[in-house]
Amino acid sequence: MSTAESALARPNDARRPSPRPSFVGSLRGELLKVRRQRTTWVMLAAALLLFAVFALGVVSAENIRRQLEQSPQAWFYTLLDIMLALFDTGSGIFLLVLSARLVGMEYSAGTIRVLLARGAGRLRLLGAKLAALAAIAVVLLAGFTVLAAAFVIVLVQAWEGSLRPLTSLPPETWHYVWLQFLVAGISMSVCILLGTAGAVIGRSLAFGLSAALAFFPADNFGTIVLSLLNRLTGKSFWNVISAYLLGPNLNQLPAVLEPHRPARAAFATPLVKVDAEHVLLVVAAYAALFLVTSVVLTWRRDVLE
Repeated sequence: MSTAESALARPNDARRPSPRPSFVGSLRGELLKVRRQRTTWVMLAAALLLFAVFALGVVSAENIRRQLEQSPQAWFYTLLDIMLALFDTGSGIFLLVLSARLVGMEYSAGTIRVLLARGAGRLRLLGAKLAALAAIAVVLLAGFTVLAAAFVIVLVQAWEGSLRPLTSLPPETWHYVWLQFLVAGISMSVCILLGTAGAVIGRSLAFGLSAALAFFPADNFGTIVLSLLNRLTGKSFWNVISAYLLGPNLNQLPAVLEPHRPARAAFATPLVKVDAEHVLLVVAAYAALFLVTSVVLTWRRDVLE
């Protein structure tokens, strides 16, 4: 090609649009990051160990076996409550750490500037991270469901010699199982959004992890502080404030969604009576706040410094 032909070809080449990463490609990249993080597998191994300890505790508990013989439905409800508390706690910690790491690592390592320079797009990158975290949460819930169902079936078969205690349960029992799935889904969604918001606000892996892991303990401990203030001052509005804390409302969610059956919360609950509508609105408000904060700060703030 002559010099003149080369000069004529350059403007045409310059006008060609440069390839931009697709959303699906970004999603695959985020899933690959999670899969290659050693922390992910360490946490999953710890979760399996925790479930094994729980299973051994149930098998060795004579009172739980007697409850199965006397009232299979009450036994099933008790086991569901324990498993939900176990899953919410374990999956919550896992997703808080995972979301804070997945978002915060880009800021701490400086790779976010490289990704944006290659045309990833700020909101597209954030959306890919949230989609990857949501997919992982679904797989996590499905895996726990299979593991828990297998444990219950083997346990009942070993103790009773058949699955009749399960097959004879009334239909409303299985309705409560679907409510447990709903509670677990809401809890996981909030944890993902909280971890993401913490990392985006601090633009640091360390800050994101610290904020995400400290939020719920502080929230639950806050009910103790508010109760003490109520006793010291005699003012009931301190108790009312507890009705707007995220952690206590999430803990109360199973009880308000199934008011016909007493469900015990594993952690702190609001110090005043709340109904399902109130709890869902409070949780939705926090989730929206976390999401809007993440989107606005990702969209508006510069990342070149």
